[in-house]
Amino acid sequence: MIEGNFVVDMQHHYIPAESLQFVGKTSEYDYATTLKRYPGAYGIITNIDANLAYMDAAGIDAAILSTAAFVPNGFDFCHSCNNGYSSVIRRYPDRFKGMIHVNPQDDARRNSDEIKRCVEELGLFGIALVSSYGTTTLDSPVLDPIYESAVRYDMPVFVHPTIRTNLWGGDRYDMYTTVSREYDVVKSFVEILFGVLPRFPDLKVIMAHLGGGLPSLKGRLLAWHQPENIPIPPESRRHGLSIDETKELGLFQDFESRLKNVLFDSAGYGGWTPVIRAALETLGADHTCFGSDYPYELEKPAYARQALMKINQLDVPAADRQKYFGGNLKKEFHF
Repeated sequence: MIEGNFVVDMQHHYIPAESLQFVGKTSEYDYATTLKRYPGAYGIITNIDANLAYMDAAGIDAAILSTAAFVPNGFDFCHSCNNGYSSVIRRYPDRFKGMIHVNPQDDARRNSDEIKRCVEELGLFGIALVSSYGTTTLDSPVLDPIYESAVRYDMPVFVHPTIRTNLWGGDRYDMYTTVSREYDVVKSFVEILFGVLPRFPDLKVIMAHLGGGLPSLKGRLLAWHQPENIPIPPESRRHGLSIDETKELGLFQDFESRLKNVLFDSAGYGGWTPVIRAALETLGADHTCFGSDYPYELEKPAYARQALMKINQLDVPAADRQKYFGGNLKKEFHF
């Protein structure tokens, strides 16, 4: 805990050791790139005891396990990962929740059966996705069976950045690691907001990395949010509007209503306090949660604890900090 606050880590990565044998079996991404880039991370990512030691030292009470970026490896990887996650949560039911891994590009019926097995037999909850699968975006009908299963079991889908190196910018200035991933995340958020949620209004969504920088980009989306069903003066239609004007026209309120079942984790920004403060103000305390991105970022427990302590010192209501630290995720994952 951090000064009495129950802390849940939304973005906490773990890969069962036995699942690594299935890595690199698809053309989605050369996973050897990641394995070479983060040798330290992959020295501990298969060690659940190391995860627990990190959490204890950092002040993290519970974690939601996922490795969504690896699901494009295919069904065998996902099946093995799900089995390994089930073993962990049975050993440590108070410390971990495990998300379900499926590759939407695999056979839809087999995926649906796997999700059913994971929920009803393995005790997993939530479905881990990535922000895109090659040319397949998250508003594609290919993913509809995934969303149908999530709604059926009243569990969230978690959208993690894809880690492909051929994203916009590629490896030039290391952009595929930094801004290109965030673009893909915010792009996937827009696809979900306007292409998925209207068809699945009860779907619960958790976006990684604050939706790819949404605390600032939300203003841009709000200024241009003009659905056809809301009357707008002809001279204002298709122009960017003042946020005050969007409120007068009901556009702001319409946009906010679409986010009722969306959470945003704060991984990806090094625990930078100004970003968290902005997220609590612009996205709202009911829509934000903590994420460490362990073991890729904030992997040193002393710095993770330091980041949490700084957030606890923000001049925001204590109830809002409690929601961010763990309250929202406790509700979402039924702790």
